[in-house]
Amino acid sequence: MVDNTTLQNTNFLQPTGYKVVINRKKFANLEFFAQSISHPDVSMAPAVTPFRQADAFQPGDKLEYSELTIMAILDESMFVYQEVFKWMEELVQTSQIRGNRLRIDPGDSPFFDVTVSVLNSSNNVVRNIVYKDAFPTNIGTIEFTSTIGDVQGIIMPITMRYTQFTFT
Repeated sequence: MVDNTTLQNTNFLQPTGYKVVINRKKFANLEFFAQSISHPDVSMAPAVTPFRQADAFQPGDKLEYSELTIMAILDESMFVYQEVFKWMEELVQTSQIRGNRLRIDPGDSPFFDVTVSVLNSSNNVVRNIVYKDAFPTNIGTIEFTSTIGDVQGIIMPITMRYTQFTFT
């Protein structure tokens, strides 16, 4: 186990040093066109114990994970949109099948781990953040407009839920 109590590295984490991996066979475009990813916040609601004139607070009994958001640049063939949209359609179909109590082959799970590899200043992986059993819950609005002076790529937000995340 590494002793994290002493200062060992004085380099600051660069916001551009990351790589997103989901499933290269199904989501090659999403992995390639991911422009940013927002590591979500984690909260724990305290347990409140009434005590005479003032409440006493104790640590809560569960962690609440916020949504994971990936901002992806949209390719002109909209392949990245199509990948995520198809994933959402498969989730709906799987949900309907589960509602009828049909068994699903574990190899066909519609959930995937999302791995964000954090890179150091030499572009070497120093840490992985793995979001377990992730699935998309929202593909954000895509705005087409003809009044933009400088042509810029369209950025598409993708919101996901997951069961937990771990550091490796």
